[in-house]
Amino acid sequence: MLIMSQTVSAASRRLLMALRLLCLMLIALHLLAPLLPEERAWGLWPYTYLSPLWRWLLALLTLLACLPLRLRNADCGMRNALIPRRLIPRCLGPRCLIPRPSLFAAIALAFAPLFWLGRIVHTRWGDAYILVNAIPHPEVRLTYNWQAPLDIFLHARFWALGHRLFGWADAMPAYWVLSTVAGVVFIFVLCHLADALGGDGTEKLLTFGLVASLGTMQLFFGYIESYTIICVGILAYLWLALRCLRGETNLLWPAGVLALTHGFHPSTLVLQPSLWLLGWMLWRQGKVKGMEAVLKVLLPSLAVGLGVLALMEAGGHGLEAFLGQDFPGGGDHRWLVPLLRTTTRWEHYTMFSWAHLLDVVNEQLLTAPVVLPTLLLVAALARRRLDGGDPALRFLLLAAGSYLFLTLVWNPDYGGRRDWDLFAPASLPLTVLAAYVLPRALPERVARRAAAWMLIAVQVMHSAAWVYQNTQPWAWP
Repeated sequence: MLIMSQTVSAASRRLLMALRLLCLMLIALHLLAPLLPEERAWGLWPYTYLSPLWRWLLALLTLLACLPLRLRNADCGMRNALIPRRLIPRCLGPRCLIPRPSLFAAIALAFAPLFWLGRIVHTRWGDAYILVNAIPHPEVRLTYNWQAPLDIFLHARFWALGHRLFGWADAMPAYWVLSTVAGVVFIFVLCHLADALGGDGTEKLLTFGLVASLGTMQLFFGYIESYTIICVGILAYLWLALRCLRGETNLLWPAGVLALTHGFHPSTLVLQPSLWLLGWMLWRQGKVKGMEAVLKVLLPSLAVGLGVLALMEAGGHGLEAFLGQDFPGGGDHRWLVPLLRTTTRWEHYTMFSWAHLLDVVNEQLLTAPVVLPTLLLVAALARRRLDGGDPALRFLLLAAGSYLFLTLVWNPDYGGRRDWDLFAPASLPLTVLAAYVLPRALPERVARRAAAWMLIAVQVMHSAAWVYQNTQPWAWP
């Protein structure tokens, strides 16, 4: 057995070993996916779309990242073994001569061809079929809808422009283009977040890699639904909120971004308590006065809410539609998974059923296979290394916990698999939380780098297959 250098503490060794076992288990589950029933293992099923040769090759490459190595020098051993010095971007350090915005813009633009070439080619998930056909339908012309007011309005107007200039017959090209653009902006924001969150190059790469390898990234590969743009808003909100806690920006910025995100899809209202906590902590720190904090938290949401209402009223789809056909809750206007029995065709299981638990587990496997297990392992093995009074930790815990709670109680009208995208944005605050606590749980650089290499490799293996699946044609039965 190869032994790690004594510079890594016993506590870090235990956590690193647990993370390694987690990664090995996930690799094995992906290889076993063809033997599992699709309806019960849909979170792993994308891996079956690869040929056997690619399945095993990708798994073996990922396995190499998970093997323990001898590290005789804690500062350079892992760097030389896993990430050679020449591959570590020197621009991550303080001596970088390239301005940060220019560097981040270049990285973000480099992702644009990837998003476009790997774009989805079918309308299988969520409301994609309805959106693609209802927006250009001559009798419907879907433009105003309270389920996602600004998102549908933007896509409808963009389709109208594309139809006039390029003759787009349906709305699929509009979603392809705007999804790719949103992905580029997302990567740009992610670069800023990783730069702000990471203390050194390893931590920056950990944050960037964990987020950029999520299954949720499928939303930027030409995805056709109303959850793409809000992911940009959620990540920008988290970044600005953390900057706000450090006194680097005004409270109005995270409050304004979150309010605008609510306008694109009201499911993000679940993050509002974290904004209230942010304002309260800033008041306790003496950075804002009490009434100032209240106004900065409330006014952006009020302004956006009134703006959305004015837009919908102007389109003839105002409060009457909101209280009627567009009332939140989907087809049966019921918000939550039923406790005891299902009563409509839009309810697929009860709260404490095995079917519900399977959907929850598969959702995590599909969108963020390593994130929640990593957080649970940190809580079990390294909780004492975390500062419970850390304002940033408390903020991220509430943001991640609130969104995770939504995925547990909200009823997916189409079932967990087809409605995977409804809950996919929950992975973002969870992943940022994981990227924040993991360096504190593994204070040694070599341990952090080993953990980052393993976790990111496993997620890349999974997400590559997920994106590939959606590039394959699929027809409605």
